[in-house]
Amino acid sequence: MTLKTAAQTSPMVIPLVAPDKLGYSKLYLDFLAGKAPARGLYPAESSAAVAELLERTQFERARLIDILKRQNQSYGASSITLQNIEKLRDKRSVCVFAGQQAGLFGGPLFTIIKALAAVKLARLTEERLGRPVVPVFWMAGDDHDFAEINHAFVLSRQGEIARVAYETPPTTELPASEIVLENSTELERVLTELGEHLGQTDFTPALTERLRRAYTHGETVVGAFAKLMSALTGELGLVFFNPGDPAVKLLARPLFESLLRQQDAIRETLTATNNRLRQNGYHLQVEKKDNATHLFCKLGGRTPIIREGEGYSVGSRFLNDGELARLLADHPDLFSPDVLTRPLLQAWLFPVAAQIGGPSEIAYFAQLNGLFALIDRPAPYYTARPTLTIVDRRSEQLIREMGIAFEDLLGDIEQVVNRVLGQTFPADLQADYASLRKAVEDRFRQFSHEALGFDPGLRETAEQVRGKIDFLLNGFEAKLFAAHKKKSQQMRERIYRIAHTLYPRHGLQERTLNINYFLSRYGLGLIPYLYEQMKVDEPAHQLVSLGEYEPR
Repeated sequence: MTLKTAAQTSPMVIPLVAPDKLGYSKLYLDFLAGKAPARGLYPAESSAAVAELLERTQFERARLIDILKRQNQSYGASSITLQNIEKLRDKRSVCVFAGQQAGLFGGPLFTIIKALAAVKLARLTEERLGRPVVPVFWMAGDDHDFAEINHAFVLSRQGEIARVAYETPPTTELPASEIVLENSTELERVLTELGEHLGQTDFTPALTERLRRAYTHGETVVGAFAKLMSALTGELGLVFFNPGDPAVKLLARPLFESLLRQQDAIRETLTATNNRLRQNGYHLQVEKKDNATHLFCKLGGRTPIIREGEGYSVGSRFLNDGELARLLADHPDLFSPDVLTRPLLQAWLFPVAAQIGGPSEIAYFAQLNGLFALIDRPAPYYTARPTLTIVDRRSEQLIREMGIAFEDLLGDIEQVVNRVLGQTFPADLQADYASLRKAVEDRFRQFSHEALGFDPGLRETAEQVRGKIDFLLNGFEAKLFAAHKKKSQQMRERIYRIAHTLYPRHGLQERTLNINYFLSRYGLGLIPYLYEQMKVDEPAHQLVSLGEYEPR
């Protein structure tokens, strides 16, 4: 299937690519297809059913609203976002969630895709349910893996994949919400490097201003991310949430206490679910030891709390039950969930009706759904996030001219190069030229023999002419194959540029390229365009054409 032209309907959609090409797990593909037994691992049948259950649950809505307003105002939230926060005062209101780590400059493209999908799904859900629905983006402020969030990938002006990174890690394992951009020299370097890769366009001045307004000396990694994302999505009303806020930890303290009390039940529930997954031929997205408490504590760095006999080890320290309980009572800000209990914290704080997830998230949600009953919360209704590739006009035109299908880029690019070159240039060009040369030489030799029979005195002239013909044929051959080589190299570079743009690093574009690469070329108007074009209920991979998009 080749790409459609600008005159055709966009966005373009191709069927879901097989897992051996895109790396999707069997569990995820069965989930998308609604197949048993995968669907049985996700108890919620609809967001409407979950919303009805949430009406019977009490939430600290007033305190939560205060936290959300304070956070989002600090990020430069729009009035639409603040109005969405106020919707939570209605006890019938529910939330649609998406979330991601606070990657440098917004992280991979799928971060903004998740954000836009949360808004679009919330609006659709509000229409369907006839109740207020608030889109919320959970920023992983408790995560401490600096190496996963300190970089971004863009395409350089030469069409090569370029990595830009802030290379000043914290001295201890700090949560992202506490990692400060304290090295002003390094921050200026990475901002300048990004600008050099993006180059100068009509849109880079406004984009650079937003980036520099968000990424400032002394700001935290999460704060900078939130300011940029809020600036990009503000008019859509998306609410951003940082769980690393000390006020959030006060609200979460009862949950943390409950998780510590129910260690045996948590372990038994997870073991039963993991066995069920394995028995059905599904993989485990998250592997945890039996002595994991699924909580972290920040004592000299963020460290997992491990059950050790009658107490707990936190790094190099050992705490008995009473000591850990007192520490939690006095300093809940030191505690945070792990990957399996993070969704529980989300459900504890918010009335979550629906959760958007990518392939990895959907897989690990299957492991933890049994835990929601332990905290008296319903599991949310899960929906796969849209997955899409942005196809710029140049790539679309070249692909159409070369007859390349998107699926071709998922394999060996050299095979694509060879096929296209084989179609462009005759495979036996050299043999054809050798045949031409021999035919010319044979015909001249035959004619010379006839001429010399007429007048032997023409021998010297004939040898001179033969030499000139040989010289001209050699020159023509050299120029012909130089042109062939040059055109081949140009064609090769074009194909590789297409691959770098649409399938970079042998993976989907959305998992590598940063949104700012596209914004520098197509303007901030690309955000609402993507919002309008994406389909939140489409399980297939979407190709969004920019053929009809007018940059602004």
